Amino acid sequence: MAQEFGGIWTAKKLAVLEDYLQFYTTALKDQPFILHYVDAFAGAGEHSPAGTADQHTLIPHENLIGSVETALALDHPFDHYHFNDIDPVLIAELERIKSKHSDKQIEICEKDANVFVPEFCNTMSPADRAVLLLDPFSTQLDWKTLTPVRNTEKIDLWLLFPISVITRMTPRDGNKTKPEWKQTLDRLLGTNDWEQALYKPVIQTNDLFDDNAVNTEQRINVDELENWVTNRLKELFSFVAKPVLLKNNNRPLFLFYFAVSNPSPNAWGLAQRATSYIVDKYNSG
Repeated sequence: MAQEFGGIWTAKKLAVLEDYLQFYTTALKDQPFILHYVDAFAGAGEHSPAGTADQHTLIPHENLIGSVETALALDHPFDHYHFNDIDPVLIAELERIKSKHSDKQIEICEKDANVFVPEFCNTMSPADRAVLLLDPFSTQLDWKTLTPVRNTEKIDLWLLFPISVITRMTPRDGNKTKPEWKQTLDRLLGTNDWEQALYKPVIQTNDLFDDNAVNTEQRINVDELENWVTNRLKELFSFVAKPVLLKNNNRPLFLFYFAVSNPSPNAWGLAQRATSYIVDKYNSG
């Protein structure tokens, strides 16, 4: 069952993911690790991009499907696959996909991703290593869910961050954000200090000596916002790569981040070189 949401950015996201998963499983295939692929918003396994009248009021819907089949089709498979989704219809489709791949160890879960991810992290043994994909439709992911990922020191993370949600929820001219959106922003960004961080003072005046000059606020631009989010991630993770920018009609839609939880430079040095190549390849395209 293919679902009809997404767009060109979906294909680009999946290409980035596939390149890294091929690198990861090839690099570690002879190492004494148990390799896990974890997809917390797994969807239905197939993708059919389309624009519809039902698209989200904040960003176009992105079903984020396709990652399941991408991971299952690697040259060097993972030892275990963990697919999670909260939608019973999509769970049924994942079960169908599981039945097609009886040669692989696949676990299907039906939980809120903010519950599923910490639970998985708590099961990891010293021999386990994992790649975790967090690519929610929009604002479903809580920032606090990233902490148990970091604490494992065993997970490589790919995170789809909805930059367009932030820009649409935070007025450019400094007008107040809608009260009903503040709680969402607090949860999504992991802090209630975002208003101070995302806005800067601007003095509006027609004359340098104008006593009637008005102090206003203006939201930082998209590049500055990307830097702020990147620095927030660097407070958690040992290595955070420059994100791949995913656009819709030439407007920034998502930032696709790679981060490593292992604090050892030896552990993330190779991944750093690989992701630098991948990010440069797709950011230039």
